[in-house]
Amino acid sequence: MNSTGLKGKDVAYEVVLRFRPGGPAIVGVWSRPEVADAKFLEWLGTHGQPGTVLTLTATTGGERRPVKSWTHKGGLQVAEAA
Repeated sequence: MNSTGLKGKDVAYEVVLRFRPGGPAIVGVWSRPEVADAKFLEWLGTHGQPGTVLTLTATTGGERRPVKSWTHKGGLQVAEAA
């Protein structure tokens, strides 16, 4: 996950799991990208089913940047590094 273009900056990595679009969320925030990525993959493996929406974003200096997302219909989407 070092392709975020944010290495060395103060970054918060947030993983959000929803069992339906717009539904209640389970949220985790980590300072290390490898920990957030591992949690994203863990939640995908245990909860990846139709209706599930899973996102991983990086926030630095108040700016949120998508890193990864997953839906059953769209599959895994990985954002390009800036």
